[in-house]
Amino acid sequence: MGFSKFFPDEEIVQRIRYLHFKIKHLEEALEKDDEVIDLDDLNFILEYTRILNINYGAVNHKEIIEELDITQTFHDPKSNKDLEIYDILFEIARVLWVLGKAYSNLSEGFEEKEQWQNAVVSMVESSKTFKAAAYFSAASAFQREKGETLSAENLELDSEETRIWAQGIAATKEESKNNIYFASKLYAGLSALSKRLFYLKEHNEKKKQQIRAQFHYDMGRACTLKARASIESSITPINQEKVMKLKQKADFYYNKAKEIWSYMLDKIKDISPDEREIINNNLTIVGENIKDNDVESLEYDEIKKIQDPEPIIIVPENLAPFVPKSTVYLTKFVPKDVNEIRFHRFKKKKLEKKIPYNKKEKLLDKKAGILRTINELKVLKDDNEVDLEKFAELMEKYSVKLKMIDTALQKIAKS
Repeated sequence: MGFSKFFPDEEIVQRIRYLHFKIKHLEEALEKDDEVIDLDDLNFILEYTRILNINYGAVNHKEIIEELDITQTFHDPKSNKDLEIYDILFEIARVLWVLGKAYSNLSEGFEEKEQWQNAVVSMVESSKTFKAAAYFSAASAFQREKGETLSAENLELDSEETRIWAQGIAATKEESKNNIYFASKLYAGLSALSKRLFYLKEHNEKKKQQIRAQFHYDMGRACTLKARASIESSITPINQEKVMKLKQKADFYYNKAKEIWSYMLDKIKDISPDEREIINNNLTIVGENIKDNDVESLEYDEIKKIQDPEPIIIVPENLAPFVPKSTVYLTKFVPKDVNEIRFHRFKKKKLEKKIPYNKKEKLLDKKAGILRTINELKVLKDDNEVDLEKFAELMEKYSVKLKMIDTALQKIAKS
């Protein structure tokens, strides 16, 4: 009964099953690096979401899922566990997560071809899609277990991390084009985004140190590029002291990143061989940066007086492009929790006080304006710049208006 209520048309049901089949193929393609993802396939997920995103109320979603003959389980890669799907909104969160990964995959391909604009746009779309998936996960009230990958919190973090990737691609693009002043600001923005991610949740030790090292390194890069820009693009005499201070600030950030990466290699146990190789590469790069910078290190008390480059974040905090039609999850308050009589009484009292006050102010303003006009007319009459007949006509007109305003003010005073 619940099934036919929401999907009475057999063609719609067949379309849902077809889209589900196509999405399965997209998931398989994502698991194989050599498979090329077709942009049209991404639209299948959006159409699937649009059809299924309706307000089901309190109807048993499990029955609808069974009758639609669509996915009833999800393998959570983070917890390596199979979860049963009880809520259609959770199924939507699952396919949106697939779409977010697909956009990220496309971005990687564009980046390899140095098609920077397409790479950034794809990552922005990925971030927005993960955000939408988080909303649907939060809305899936009938889902018994959400696991780790599709928890609203982790999907929000995926959105933030993808946003950071987009900013990073943009910064790399501007640096490669030798727009070093703009690139400096983008790296400063990248550092700010990583710092935001750092404080969004309690990360495990490895993740925590990775983020810390990265936001220090990116701000060091911002300082270096700003110092270079000050030398190369200055149309006024170069402020050598300012350039030196920027280099010394960069040196501080580079050494901080170096210290964190070295700590990770020495102290953190669960670092894989691939991760160890990446950290060693990072240490090589930051070592070269410190060597190229070649400045005397300052004490922290001096360093903190030097201003960081101004950040620019080109990827705004993303809002989901669409949200669940069922919005019960948005608030835990129910109407009976609100004292409506008291609230309406409060609103009425506020209006009673507010309207006369506004009316009185407007009337007083009008009265002041009319008095100014009358005074100006008297000056014109004294200077013989207005004939007596016209003067009398205007004086009578404004005197009547003045009496009307005084009457209205008296009524307000009595009320």
